Amino acid sequence: MTDAAPEGILHGVVFAPYVRKVRVVLAAKGIAHRHVSVMPGAMDEEFLAISPMRKVPVWEEPDFVLPDSSAICAYLERRVPSPSVYPADARAFASSLFWEEYADTRLVDACEPIFYERVVRPHVLRQTGNEELVQRQLEEVVPPVFDQLEALYLTPGRLRAASSPSSASGGAEIAAAGEARGTAAIEISAIAVWSPIVNLEHVGVVVDPARWPRLARFMEAMNVHPLTRPIVAKERAALGVRAADAADAS
Repeated sequence: MTDAAPEGILHGVVFAPYVRKVRVVLAAKGIAHRHVSVMPGAMDEEFLAISPMRKVPVWEEPDFVLPDSSAICAYLERRVPSPSVYPADARAFASSLFWEEYADTRLVDACEPIFYERVVRPHVLRQTGNEELVQRQLEEVVPPVFDQLEALYLTPGRLRAASSPSSASGGAEIAAAGEARGTAAIEISAIAVWSPIVNLEHVGVVVDPARWPRLARFMEAMNVHPLTRPIVAKERAALGVRAADAADAS
C-alpha cells in the first residue's frame, strides 16, 4: 500500500486466499487502500448488504461496491492497466482465467479445510481441530490437485500457454523478473495458485520437492517476489510462524 490517499476499502480477513489475491494485485498496481477485517461467519448486516454471496473480499469505493476476488482483480486491471497482471496473448489470457478459476475452486477446496482445522477452529472458535480430517485432506485430496498443477499448470501444453514466467520452469523466473523490473506484476493465475498454498505453509505443510519439484520451485519463487514477500512476512508474524518453522514442518 502506498502513502497516497486511499482509493478504496478492501473488506476481508487477510488470511483468506481470495483476499490475499486481491492484496497482491493492489500492491502490483500501487493502488492505495484501507483494509477492514471481516471474518467469514461474523458478518454484520451492513457488510451483508454489500456482499450478496456472504463472502469476502469486497472492494468498496464511495459510489461503487464490487464483491468477488476475480471480479475485483479484473476491475483493478481496467482501472490501472499497467503493470498488467493478465497476459496480452489471447490463448495465454484464456488459460490464465481458467487456472485462476481452478485455484479459486478446486485448490481452495483442497487447502482451506486444513487451515480451518489448524487455525480457525482452535484460535478463533476456541474449539478442538479435527486432525483426522486434516490427515484425510493431506493424504487423499491435496495430492491429486498438486499432481494436476505439476503436470498441467506448470508444464506448457494444451492447457497452459507458455507465454509467462510462471509456466516456464516451475516459476524460477518469477522472482528474478520482479527484482529486475522493480514492481513487476505477477500473472493473475500465478497469484491465484500461490495464495491457497500459502495457508498450507502457515500451518506447517510444505510442497514436497521430491514429488512436485516444479510446484515447490514455484512456491519458493513466489514467496520471495517483492510483491508477495511483505505479505507473507506479515502474515507469518501475525500467526507467530517463522519461515524456518514452515520449512521444517511436515
